[in-house]
Amino acid sequence: MDTRKFAMNYGTVLGLCLALIALILWSLGVDEQQSAIPSMLNNVVIIGFLFYVITHYRDTFNGGYISYSQSLKLGTSVAFFSSVLMAFYTFVYITYLNPDMLSNILNMTEQTVLQSNPEISEEELDLALEMTGKLTQPHWIMIMGVLSGTFMGFFYSLVLSFFVKKSDPNKIA
Repeated sequence: MDTRKFAMNYGTVLGLCLALIALILWSLGVDEQQSAIPSMLNNVVIIGFLFYVITHYRDTFNGGYISYSQSLKLGTSVAFFSSVLMAFYTFVYITYLNPDMLSNILNMTEQTVLQSNPEISEEELDLALEMTGKLTQPHWIMIMGVLSGTFMGFFYSLVLSFFVKKSDPNKIA
């Protein structure tokens, strides 16, 4: 099977699983800014899923062998495709499910800045809030989501690849 198609298929499955978890937590009223549960749950799911995908590819489609670089590439590709799907979910979430989220982020930023630096001038506070407002637009959040999700997938795959790599003893370097 083509590695790219395999990564796209399993990246889609991972993205749908993460979106489903996010929807369930949202419907239960779990606040992702104040609870560590969503982050921990997502990381456990991502690590477990990447481990499963890489070992499944190794054992089913690659004759039981996979190099470190192949494993790293596959895990990062799966993370990339799931991040793209999660970016679209995030857009829908911010736009339709929780449209007050961006204003809540700006309010929390203002409170945090004022608590950390009560002597801040009005101009500096306005500049900080303006920059935060620009970076919390849905398109920037989507771009940052894809980049950060891919980076985290790369990092997890970097570690996982040490454990799942299996060299073919018959293959000459």
